[in-house]
This record gives sequence, C-alpha cells and structure tokens, in this order.
Amino acid sequence: MNEFQHPDSIWTWNSSARSRRASLWVPYLQTIKKAKSGWEVAYNGGEFVVDLRKTEAILFYGSSGDLPLAFLDDLAAHRVVMLIHRRNLADPYVFYPAARRDDIDLLTAQITARENFIRAAYVARTLVRERFKATRYPVKEGFYQQLSKLRKIEEVRNAEALQSRQYWGRFFSELGLEGETRRGKNPVSAALDACSFFLYGVLLRWVLMHKLSPAHGYLHVTTGYPSLVYDLMEPYRYILEDVVQKIYLTQPKDLTAACLSELKFALETEVFVPSHRVVVRRKNLLHGAVLSLRAWLLKQTDRLVFPTEGQRIGGRKPKVGYRLPGADSQKKAPG
Repeated sequence: MNEFQHPDSIWTWNSSARSRRASLWVPYLQTIKKAKSGWEVAYNGGEFVVDLRKTEAILFYGSSGDLPLAFLDDLAAHRVVMLIHRRNLADPYVFYPAARRDDIDLLTAQITARENFIRAAYVARTLVRERFKATRYPVKEGFYQQLSKLRKIEEVRNAEALQSRQYWGRFFSELGLEGETRRGKNPVSAALDACSFFLYGVLLRWVLMHKLSPAHGYLHVTTGYPSLVYDLMEPYRYILEDVVQKIYLTQPKDLTAACLSELKFALETEVFVPSHRVVVRRKNLLHGAVLSLRAWLLKQTDRLVFPTEGQRIGGRKPKVGYRLPGADSQKKAPG
C-alpha cells in the first residue's frame, strides 16, 4: 500500500494526516499466506501484500477462504479490527482486539457529540440540508434559512417531516399516483423499501469498519435499531428514489427486481465531487459519508462535509479531514 487510494477502493486512508493507517476491503477472499513484508492476500480481482502495522481495519466481504490462526494472532498484535460480511448476512461479524489506553476512542466521541444538543443538532441539520439539496424538487421558500436557525433535534425533525410531506406528494404525483404516501402499501413504496435496505447493507459495513456505533444516531435518535446508518443514508436517498421513478415509468413486470438492478448500476456510475474536486464511483459517496462523520468527531476538521455529486465550482477547496475512496483527481467531471 502506498500513499494513494487504491483505484478500486480496496484500501482507503481514513484521514489526510501523515500518521494515517489504511482500512482494507477484501471482496471474495481466496487465500491468505505469510510473506516477508506482511501477508499476501488473493481475492476475486487481484492480489496484494498487506502490512498490518499500517492497517486499522479489514473487512472480508462475500464468500471467504480459510483464515490462518497466525493471521488472527497478528491482527490482535497490531490492534487491527476485522469484519466478515455477506449480502445476505444481516449483522456482520466484528472482531475487536481488547481495548488499550492509547486506542482512538471514537465511540466516546460519537456519544459525547450526541449528548451535546448543539453538536447533535448541527449534525441533524446538515443531514436534512444535504437530503433535500440533492433532490430534483425545490424546497419551500426560506426552508434552508429556517433550518439553519434550529437548535433542537425535535425542531429539525419537524422541519424535515413537513418538507418530506411536500416532497412525497410531488414524487407520487409525477408517477400518476396522487394520494399515495411513502408509507402506503403500493409497489413503488415496496421498491423504495427494498432499495433502502440495499443501501443500508452498504452503509452498515462502513459504519462498523470505521469503529462507529450503528445504534447512536443524531437525526434518528432511537437506539433500538441502527439509527446512525439511516442518518447517513439521508443525503443519498435521491439515488434510489430517482431509480424507482425511472424504472416505474417503464412499467416492468417485477418493479422491485428491476429497481435493484438499476440501483447497482447507478452506484457504479462515476460522478464528480465538488468538495474534493475528484471523480469517484457513486457508491464511494456512501463510504465517504462515514469517513466525514469520523473526521468531524475526531476533530480533524471543524466542518461536517458530506461528499455529494455536482458540477465543478471555483473557490477555495474546503478542509474535509478525509480522503474519498477510489478518488481520481486526474479525470474530468462526467458530462
């Protein structure tokens, strides 16, 4: 692993600091064996040698081969978190080394920010703002100004609910389904639920991989379910909603299956990210959202900057405190 992100996002640097360690994603592991400079890993797509001294976490995704006991011992010795996840596995396996005093205490930072009403409301406002800025429909006049003044989670949630009612009314109206609601029992809502669950699985693995608690959210505050995962989905719901609208209008026989297929294609599409001035696959925005919150909680940046797709803009590049996985600054913006 060198100083750059792997082009296929096999590894990613968690921050832009010099003393960073990489997080590693291994899709469909084939073999692991000891090498002189570390561990030689072969997966469905290639192979590389990993130095665990420079690694913070490893996620094995999909069908996996055997994990040597010596490899597990080495993970513990170097304080490396390991996860095992598959698409049909609702809850990934997570292996943590025993805690030490010098470990980065991200969980405490996450909960402390959650208990601080000002910081928690800031996260909630940011999520709601990015949620509606990404949609195709304009918000009511003065919405963002009103949102910026709110300092209580309940107020932010109420503002989000009122704007959502207007949004969903227009969403279903464009499909010729006047009177339907997001929580109604109809094929469109069922397809939206399925696509939402797909994004949930993607976000859950990155939340766990980067040592955040899935159950401690800011906008969704109940701890009895993975509220943080649904928080971080908010700025990216437009992806699945645009997919469902597009596919519904073609009238497929199996709407949900067709939408899931199109969603996978949409996530692989390359987009330009103005905050980082790089091109990435759209799926890496989800990973970047987790890295954004992590950098803000660890006070590596003063602002919470979720990566979003858009057009190239001028001005000074903001300090974001993290690097986007799979980023390519040499590519031109799509379109």
